[in-house]
Amino acid sequence: MESVWPEGNRCAACFTFDLDAEWVFMGNDPSVADKPRIKSQGEYVWNSNIIPRILDKLDEFRVKSTFFVVAQNAINHPDVVGEIADRGHEVATHGWKHEKVDHLPYEEEKKLRVQMIKALEDVTGVRPVGNRVAGGEIGLNTHDILKELGFLYDSSMRGCDLPYKLDNGLVIVPSYYEMDDFHLFADYPMGGYKARMMSPETGYEIWTNAFMGYYRYGLCWTSMFHPQIIGKPGNMMLLDRLLRFMKKPKGVWFANAKDIAEYWNKVK
Repeated sequence: MESVWPEGNRCAACFTFDLDAEWVFMGNDPSVADKPRIKSQGEYVWNSNIIPRILDKLDEFRVKSTFFVVAQNAINHPDVVGEIADRGHEVATHGWKHEKVDHLPYEEEKKLRVQMIKALEDVTGVRPVGNRVAGGEIGLNTHDILKELGFLYDSSMRGCDLPYKLDNGLVIVPSYYEMDDFHLFADYPMGGYKARMMSPETGYEIWTNAFMGYYRYGLCWTSMFHPQIIGKPGNMMLLDRLLRFMKKPKGVWFANAKDIAEYWNKVK
C-alpha cells in the first residue's frame, strides 16, 4: 500500500478536543444561566482544572493536538486557553457561544466569525485557521465565509476517511461520531440527551478498533473528545490506555488538524 502521509508514515492520528464547558448548554438556551445545577456540569472544566490535566497527559505521550474553543471560553478563561497555545497545541474556532449557525444570514454569521477570530487571537497571539461548527448543521454560507476570512480548514464534515478539499479550496479534516466521547459518556439527563454511562471498555473497544482500521487502510483517525467528558478521572485512565495502544504501531503520524490540513493542501 502506497503511503499518502509524510515520511512514508502509514496513517495519521489527530487528537482534537471541543472546549465547550458550560456553553454546550447555554449556547442555544440562555435560561441555563439561571440553572446552576445544569451549568455546573460545564463549569466542572474550570473548577477541576481539567485542561492542565489533559495537557499533561498529551505531553507525557508527546502528542500535539487541536482544541476547538468556544470564543466565550477564551474571553472568560484567557489563562487556561492561553496555556493550550503556550504548550504547543493549536487553538481553533468552535462558535461564539456554541450557537447554531445554519439559520443565520451571511452578514450575521460573518460578524460572529470575525468576533471568534479576535477573541482567540487576543488570548493566544495566533490567528486561528481552523474551525468546527459548534452545534447542528453547516450554514449555507459557512464554508465560503471561512475561506473569505483566511481559514485553511474546517473539521465539521464526515465525507471521507481522508482529508479532502471543497471547490473553494478549503480543506476538510473529517471528524467522526464513533470517536466522540459525548455519545458514550455524557451524563446529562436533560434536553435532547439521556444520561449515557457506558463502560470505559466500550470506548476503548470502539476507539482502538477504529484506529486499527484506519491504520490498516492508511487513513486519518480523528478524535472528537470533550474536556468535561474525557477529562474525568476514570476517563483519563481510558485516554491513557488509548494513547499507549496507539503509540505501539510504527508509522503513525501524530499531528494536529492544522498540520494535517497544511500537508494536504500541499500534496493534493
